[in-house]
Amino acid sequence: MPTSASKSVLIVDDTPTNIAVISGVLKDLYRTKVATNGEKALVLASASEKPDLILLDVMMPGMDGYEVCRRLKANPLTRDIPVIFLTAKTDIVDEENGFGVGAVDYIHKPFSAALVLARVKTQLALRAALSEAHAARNQADELLHALLPKKAADEIRAIGSVIPRRYENVAVLFCDVTNFTAYCDKHEPEDVVSRLDALFVIFERITAKHGLEKIKTIGDGFMAAGGLLQEVKDPIGSAVRCGLEMASTLIDAQLGWEVRVGVHSGPVVAGVVGQERYQFDIWGDTVNVAARMSDRATPGSVAVTRDVWEQVGHAFTGEALGEMEVKGKGAISIFDIRPS
Repeated sequence: MPTSASKSVLIVDDTPTNIAVISGVLKDLYRTKVATNGEKALVLASASEKPDLILLDVMMPGMDGYEVCRRLKANPLTRDIPVIFLTAKTDIVDEENGFGVGAVDYIHKPFSAALVLARVKTQLALRAALSEAHAARNQADELLHALLPKKAADEIRAIGSVIPRRYENVAVLFCDVTNFTAYCDKHEPEDVVSRLDALFVIFERITAKHGLEKIKTIGDGFMAAGGLLQEVKDPIGSAVRCGLEMASTLIDAQLGWEVRVGVHSGPVVAGVVGQERYQFDIWGDTVNVAARMSDRATPGSVAVTRDVWEQVGHAFTGEALGEMEVKGKGAISIFDIRPS
């Protein structure tokens, strides 16, 4: 954390005596700069090395302190710098005017050294605390966006939760890495996790490239969806193309891994579960069927249901794989889509 000696205070006053007194009070603890008029104060405040606090006289020739403060607060580069007014005016209306234009405090003249120092320390400490809180908020936002899709993260920030919703015509992609369990049993944890992480990072990039949203990973499984929280022109086609690129990802032959992908389309329910650890998820037959499709996929291809094939088959090369019994759904026809 920066020390007080690294903090700078801009003193704006047209009276040499006042400048000398304030500089003398602050010189051992802070770096100081001086401006004797409002125009110079604005220049110094917006310089590359901005002051951490401004002590601003109200009554100055030309531009008075109120106008200087208005301009400081109107400028995005300087609006966050706290301003303390120095003035001989003691009327309550004058103080209201000062706070009205954005000042954080008022010090009346003649002032004592102890009072000036105490007010400066208080405001600099407050600014440091606010800065730390802002940084912590940014870190929390970054973590939230890393855990959740953007729209879900934005909704949590806005109302504190994500409202469960039903979505129609969502393309669900389920990708499974086969032979992974056997690899886990024979290799060190660091090696297993680093290799799977590298593969999933590739999958995340492919998912984003095709306009899909990563939903979650389940062990060595990777699930994504198209047409859920963000609009995609062709959710099913995009999901199939995404799956084909995933399935064709080059993997070190020594690993013995194979990528199998299944895609299905239909309604899903989406929401966030958990409080200590947020988990955005989707549920429904569409998800279950997509997962079962990945079980029947051949390496390098994407397995889809007849419904999906009838919608996008004209744009891809594929063949029928027969039927598969799915609990609650009966026999489902499966088609294998391969790269053209």
